[in-house]
Amino acid sequence: MAEENGPSVFTDFPESTSTRFYSDVQANNNFHGSGLPGIKRRGQGHGSRSWIKIDEHGNSKILELDKATVMRHCSLPARDLRLLDPKFIYPSTILGREQAIVVNLEQIRCVITADEVILMNSLDACVLQYESELCKRLQINKDQPDGLPFEFRALELALELTCLSLDAQVCRRLIWWQIDNSFCVID
Repeated sequence: MAEENGPSVFTDFPESTSTRFYSDVQANNNFHGSGLPGIKRRGQGHGSRSWIKIDEHGNSKILELDKATVMRHCSLPARDLRLLDPKFIYPSTILGREQAIVVNLEQIRCVITADEVILMNSLDACVLQYESELCKRLQINKDQPDGLPFEFRALELALELTCLSLDAQVCRRLIWWQIDNSFCVID
């Protein structure tokens, strides 16, 4: 896993909205509110989030990106990215769009394009496992492609890890159910 020492931005991504907001406030202090960096102006409420970018070679970077930047880069409407917002609870969903696949499976929330995965950064074990396993698989199979496009390999791993996680949850509940029933028989 190749990480940088701090947040960065994609090389092909334009300057993030949050950076533009602060410089706009300084330049237009007389026209748009008080100019305090902590106060958001209307239309500028796209706060940056931490994302993990994994390219098709298995290299990963931690990035700070705002919603508008991700929307422009992946050609997605805001309603599609809303599925990835951890503030809202949506059922597991996979949306196929013209230039991207939006994935919301349990803890794995990402946007998959033809040459990269933009994964919502989290300390969740499932997210960390997805990142490390995808990087490992991409680096191992870099010389010997398996015939599947990058997007399908990334989606396949997300589905595989989600199924393993759900299977483990069912096994734990089944064990607890058996333990509870065994105590009921003893009574």
